[in-house]
Amino acid sequence: MSCSLQEELIMSLMQECYAKIGMAKMNIQVMLKNPTGVADHSNYVQSVKDQVKIIAEQKGLLEVLEKDFYDKN
Repeated sequence: MSCSLQEELIMSLMQECYAKIGMAKMNIQVMLKNPTGVADHSNYVQSVKDQVKIIAEQKGLLEVLEKDFYDKN
């Protein structure tokens, strides 16, 4: 069964959100497990906080997309 252009657009946006969440989580894991390997992050607390903000923002976008635009039927 083929998807409409609208469905493909919404799915693409959702996939982008999931990808950004995954990248932010990986960045946090790297910073927490090997902080000496991240030379350009002198303020680790702020760096982790920035990544957490990305996760929160993307989860908010996902919530809107799923609630208001994604038809699961």
